[in-house]
Amino acid sequence: MIEVWKAVIAFLCGAGGLAIINIIQERWKWKHDRKAVVEDRKEAKEDKLDKIGNDLSDFITKQEEYNQKAIDMFAEMEKKDSAQSEALKYVLLDRILYIGQTYIKHGEVTFDDRKRLREMYNVYHKKPSEYGLGGNGDAQHIMDAVDVLPLKP
Repeated sequence: MIEVWKAVIAFLCGAGGLAIINIIQERWKWKHDRKAVVEDRKEAKEDKLDKIGNDLSDFITKQEEYNQKAIDMFAEMEKKDSAQSEALKYVLLDRILYIGQTYIKHGEVTFDDRKRLREMYNVYHKKPSEYGLGGNGDAQHIMDAVDVLPLKP
């Protein structure tokens, strides 16, 4: 039995011991390298996240600038639309007054002409929310006079 122990001790002190130490050392080195790889991956992910965050921040800044430009353009378009609506309202009022006075001067009107004039007046007079121009009723007296005219055959 002592011989067996001597052989075990000789083995542990000799090449076998070196092999065991070498295995332990390689295992430790592998574990250390694996930890380094995991840390490298973690750092790479963090770098990617930082880049994505910076890209997103740049995108948000550009989007906010674009949104402000769009708001400014929309406000400008609303001003132009309002001015055009006002101009159209006065052109339509002038046309209603002129046509209405012409019918009154002739003393009669056809049913279709009176209907078209009434439709023009409705567009002029209705509120913008009702798809009109929001006229103030300046042509009402002309429309009343045209409505009582006799119908031309």
